[in-house]
Amino acid sequence: MVMALVDAGTLKLDVPIKTWIPDLVLSSFRAQEEITLRHLLSMSAGMDNGSYQDYGRGDDAVRSYVAALAGVPHVFEPATGFGYSNAGSSTAGHVMERATGKTWEALLRALVLDPIGLKQTAAFAEELLFHPLALGYVRSSTGSDLELLRRWALPRSMGPAGGTLCASASDLVRLAKMFLDQGRCDSGKQILSPAAVDEMHTPQVQLPTRLMAQKWGIGPYWKQWEGHTIHGHSGTNLGGSSMLLWCPEKQVAAATTVNVADQGYPLADTIFDTVFPDLFGIRKPAQLTAENAEPVAFEAERYCGRYESLGNVMNIRLSGDKLLGRLNSEVFRRMGLSDSVETEMIPLGEDRFLPGDPAAGGNRGWDVGFWGDDGQGRATNFLNGMFAYRRTG
Repeated sequence: MVMALVDAGTLKLDVPIKTWIPDLVLSSFRAQEEITLRHLLSMSAGMDNGSYQDYGRGDDAVRSYVAALAGVPHVFEPATGFGYSNAGSSTAGHVMERATGKTWEALLRALVLDPIGLKQTAAFAEELLFHPLALGYVRSSTGSDLELLRRWALPRSMGPAGGTLCASASDLVRLAKMFLDQGRCDSGKQILSPAAVDEMHTPQVQLPTRLMAQKWGIGPYWKQWEGHTIHGHSGTNLGGSSMLLWCPEKQVAAATTVNVADQGYPLADTIFDTVFPDLFGIRKPAQLTAENAEPVAFEAERYCGRYESLGNVMNIRLSGDKLLGRLNSEVFRRMGLSDSVETEMIPLGEDRFLPGDPAAGGNRGWDVGFWGDDGQGRATNFLNGMFAYRRTG
């Protein structure tokens, strides 16, 4: 959506977003003055992942959410690291609203859904009345049984971050096909210029972690499987999880959706283990687990300490010869995931570790990483798969 407005000359990637949000206030004055859309979309703006606060169903919901970011500590200065940020995506959505005078949902329909013909995608729960729907389920508090989730989705204030979206796997693949066809949809309409597609596919930042993605572009992530470049995006909401991958070289795409949030990534891994080699001729790397990971030597002093983001605390300590991490997460609790987890951190080298218990990453199977130096040899930041924390102790 942003790139369509860049194509139209309405927005620019490398102009500070204060151009369109002059009343923007962030906890870091430097970030407030310097953050651009390129920073926001490549997840290098240094913004905290943000709160999950509900600001109502009115058209000012996203604006209210962005205004509240003034009270959220910044995780790192722009262009000095990586941290996936739902708050950053919502801020990009608000830039579009301020630049056009239209709501994010109206722009979504005008710029993406209607032109591409995505008829199985909705941004409001009431739109889902006209579609067959799989409601979300969560594990019961008494055991392994599943029970119906009585909340549909995250609030409208998080709409631009995917908080309210619902789509079929087939619509996700139709979206990817537009990228494979250099911005053109099946009707022949040019949704994005080829230059915009190339810009989105171009890596902007290297991640400290490797398993979910290796680099990030303007929106999609970037990784390589046996020399084949894969782009994609994935996400988890209250009632489900989805993953979309595409490979321009092979002209193929695949998507999964599931209505149990913490099973989205394991399901995708299982399906893609077969689909990519058998149908696409791309061998997907074997999933790294606590059983097959090979630990390497590490210096515990660099990593031990307390790391925080809004609603999350990770305490790293040495116990014998093992590095342990204890996560307490209000965010995970609100998502119906395990909110208190202690796990061994298996050292992989290059400041990367694999949590022995996948619950520390919301059952996504990803690695964690550290970066920075506080002048005493200690890391300044911790990356839980995709989400960045700052050292606070």
